[in-house]
Amino acid sequence: MKIIGYLLSTRAMAMLLFLMAAAVGVATFIENSYDTITAKVLVYNAKWFELILFLLLINFINNIRIYNLLRWEKWSILLLHIGFIIAIIGAGVSRYIGFEGVMLVEENNSSREIFSSEPYLLIKAHDDSIQYAHESQHYFSELLTENPSTKFQFPGEGEVNVAVTQRIKNAQQEFEKDVAGGSLFLHIVLPGRKDLYLAEGEVVIKESIPYALNNNDRDDAVRFYYRNGNLQVYAPFEMSKIDMLSLSLEDRQKDMSSIPKDSLPALQLHNIAPRNLLSFLGQQIMINSVEEKARLNWQASDNDDLPDLLKIVVSTKKERVEDFVFGKAGVRALETNFKCGNLFFSVAYGAKVIPIPFDVGLKDFRLMKYPGSESPSSYESDIFINDLANDFKSDYNLFMNHVVDYGGYRFFQSSYDWTDENSKKAGFDPDITILSVNHDLWGTLITYLGYLLLAVGLMGTLFNPNSRFIDVRKKAIKIRNKRKHILTILIVFFSISNFFSQSVKNIYQPIPENQADSLGILLVQTFEGRIQPTHTLAYDVLHKISKQNSFTTSDGHELVPMQVFADMMIDKPYWLDQKIIYVKKGTGVGDSLGIEGKYASVKDFFNKNGEKLEKQLQNSFAKKDVNKNVFDKEVIKANERMNIALQVMNGGLLQVFPKLNDSTNKWVNWSDAYCSKPIDTNDQYLSSISLSRVFNSYIFDLTEAKKTGDYSQAQSLLNFIKGYQIRTASKEILLTRKQIDREISYNQSDLFIKVKNYYGYLSVFLLLFAFWQALITNKKGLMHKIISVVLWTLIVLLIVVFVMHTYSLILRWIISGHAPWSNGYEALTFIAWGGVLAGFLFIRSSKITLAGTSLLAFFVLMTAGHSSFDPQLTNLQPVLKSYWLMIHVACITISYGFLGLGFILGLINVFNYLFIKPHKKNLKMIISELTYVNEMTLTIGLALATIGTFLGGVWANESWGRYWGWDAKETWALVIVLTYAIVLHFRLIPGMKSKFTFNVASIIAFSSVLMTFIGVNYYLSKGLHSYARGETPVFPTWAWITIFSIIALILAAWYNKSKLQSTGLSNNGFVLTKKSSK
Repeated sequence: MKIIGYLLSTRAMAMLLFLMAAAVGVATFIENSYDTITAKVLVYNAKWFELILFLLLINFINNIRIYNLLRWEKWSILLLHIGFIIAIIGAGVSRYIGFEGVMLVEENNSSREIFSSEPYLLIKAHDDSIQYAHESQHYFSELLTENPSTKFQFPGEGEVNVAVTQRIKNAQQEFEKDVAGGSLFLHIVLPGRKDLYLAEGEVVIKESIPYALNNNDRDDAVRFYYRNGNLQVYAPFEMSKIDMLSLSLEDRQKDMSSIPKDSLPALQLHNIAPRNLLSFLGQQIMINSVEEKARLNWQASDNDDLPDLLKIVVSTKKERVEDFVFGKAGVRALETNFKCGNLFFSVAYGAKVIPIPFDVGLKDFRLMKYPGSESPSSYESDIFINDLANDFKSDYNLFMNHVVDYGGYRFFQSSYDWTDENSKKAGFDPDITILSVNHDLWGTLITYLGYLLLAVGLMGTLFNPNSRFIDVRKKAIKIRNKRKHILTILIVFFSISNFFSQSVKNIYQPIPENQADSLGILLVQTFEGRIQPTHTLAYDVLHKISKQNSFTTSDGHELVPMQVFADMMIDKPYWLDQKIIYVKKGTGVGDSLGIEGKYASVKDFFNKNGEKLEKQLQNSFAKKDVNKNVFDKEVIKANERMNIALQVMNGGLLQVFPKLNDSTNKWVNWSDAYCSKPIDTNDQYLSSISLSRVFNSYIFDLTEAKKTGDYSQAQSLLNFIKGYQIRTASKEILLTRKQIDREISYNQSDLFIKVKNYYGYLSVFLLLFAFWQALITNKKGLMHKIISVVLWTLIVLLIVVFVMHTYSLILRWIISGHAPWSNGYEALTFIAWGGVLAGFLFIRSSKITLAGTSLLAFFVLMTAGHSSFDPQLTNLQPVLKSYWLMIHVACITISYGFLGLGFILGLINVFNYLFIKPHKKNLKMIISELTYVNEMTLTIGLALATIGTFLGGVWANESWGRYWGWDAKETWALVIVLTYAIVLHFRLIPGMKSKFTFNVASIIAFSSVLMTFIGVNYYLSKGLHSYARGETPVFPTWAWITIFSIIALILAAWYNKSKLQSTGLSNNGFVLTKKSSK
């Protein structure tokens, strides 16, 4: 009973959470050092790991009883526990009931089978009347691997044993000559320079033609005979022979068809020799050599494209047979057939076939490419589902983030392939669609229910008046009101440096800004269908290709986005050499382009043979999204940026010509066929010109105007285009001049950048003066009054910035026509706004908290400014445009800010412990106040991290049908949740309730955030979120110094605190709580 009591205790719960966090964290390193399969075998799919989850499930259920959570005032904590319980149950249902796999469908064909994502050992045995079948899921890991085996009773044969005795990873044949105990082999070189090692007595079929050596089993084979050093050939068809050794060097350089050949009639023996070239049935083979003492061995290799080789031993009471089976995880299982005793066996290893109860057909697969380029931009499938049993048939369009659900199955667009290699080389579109298929309706629904209850429970803890969060807030306010003085010294040093640069103007002169702005007023339709000023398009394009809001040319001209956009069209040769295209460092793409730094020019993407990245792009696009590493993702993104730059130069992005009487309000660019037609056949002048000619004349006149300074002719043509838009386009979609000016003003103001900077400055000053106020002993003195005035002045300034932030959101709402949280960028700006609002709501708790929320808003807006959440111009990677993904990233990012604030507060409190003395009780109050604020901060951070992590699971499930795949990033996100859950439960664990322990834990726990944000990205090179490629970067010296300094600070604080324990100070109110209540 003691063991059961311990397993159900809060201490055991913390230990189980720690074991789970440690296990999955270690698993990511196992995966990085070995492979995903090894991590699954040793951790994720291991029974001991499932036991931990089961014990946690029981512990959570028992906590509901122990802490009497079945009360209305405890509803938020109750939902939190029930949510975890249901989520674990849902994971179990998915693990043991659900399944997923891959479906391959050719164009104009259909399929009703999928291939499992899990590998199976498949065994079939039969005689003339009885058939036995066995399958078992099995992974081969790199560590502590076990070979599978099974035994069964077969009627009339008794016990049958089947065992795998050896595995050769990525098996590759090695041909060894002149070995002791070797046997006879004939070495033939087949078309395509493929080697065939033909063993004596063997028959091998290659390209539908059987070959045999000293074997007469097949009459249709090309039979070779070797006796007493003499080699002969016998074939059922006529052949010809050329002795390559007898040819001169001049003859070998000729076309082989012009060289005389010896005819070898069919059904006759003919003498041949090594280096003879045999021609038959339109192909040629070379007799390379005859080896009398050779051996063909299978050896492991590093080529992951090769299958594994499994040595199978089958034994019955009459016979024992050994054979080989080829296969591996993720590859369709291919059967090896043989006979043992009176039984016929079929053994295979790999992905098993899973039948589905309806047909899925492919009508058309489309691989879209950029205009004038072979680079893919997106792909989609037109499929149909035909269910004869339910008399159902329907067509669907399938692409990334647009799934199809039917009959409990969910289909996702995953990748594509070609039926033959020649079609791929010829540049034809793929004709095979690869779909991910998921069958886990109940597991998904149960897990989603758990996620929902978790989210409601977590948010409820922040607002439920009976929750721990509200209780801690009240305690913080109470201590703040009682505080008299603080003995803490803060020294803040500011150094501000301004750098100024003066442009050096050479021969090149950009288009004047006022002329570029004139083009900026012109309306354009984006790929998404929005009508906006060209000015907005220019900002979006520059941010997309360069990650900047302005650009400085190689000769020192600093240009605004509209100048860059216009100049790229009128001075293309100059801009082909400008390093304007952003390429992320450390991904290997820069090395492939041969550039230094993080910017490339368009010319850097080409050499004399064409695009440098063409082969890498084809390989990257052909991969499934889950298999794309960071090099694949960045090479696709960099190529996208380059193609956007080319489209700007060619005017392809300026869809400024509305099609007359078009029902869809489609606008086109100058190269569209519509623009080649006469503008108006009823007008004598307009019937002789086209829109294409007008646009090209405008670009020509702009080019000339740069030389002469006279822009009047170009302006006239631009006015004509504007007039054409007004006459042709639907009045409902055109913007008024006021709307255009408002949007351009919004673009030029950089409101969110200014707000971000103001938040950063104010957060620093608020922290400084809030602590300064606390340092003053005399609360009625002049200095205290001055500091209070300064502090409240700063708060008023923060309110002004907050109002400015609010105005920015409202202005964006008016311009876009929808609420400003529809994409990732808008979500981050809105979350930053909500964070500051929360700071004002908690201002009574601590002014330091208000400073912290201002700092948080700064970091969130900084993240938005440096991310790719802005509306994108192409559909290159549609999976990354998922709404779920955007919110998921926003939640995770903001949670890092809260947890980082907890780290800072923990450091401040530990530093305070260095100065704690028995007679200085006011310092204890400061520690208590900041500890309570720290607990509130970590509670919010944990809530956001948990919700963000589970939203990531929802996104993954909506994108490719798997809400959890143990990718390193999602695994460490879970480690964050588990780690901080343990920290916040310290108050319920005997011996862990002290404030010192809590603050130290908040410092150490932040290492899980750093590991997730930095370690996974740069030190774990395998996984969807990894930025690493090649050699792991060296861990910086300053990081080690920081780590050891923090450890030294903690030890020094602990030593000072331990000396005071005899005074009773540590036991007088220095615990988080005196009640074991949730």
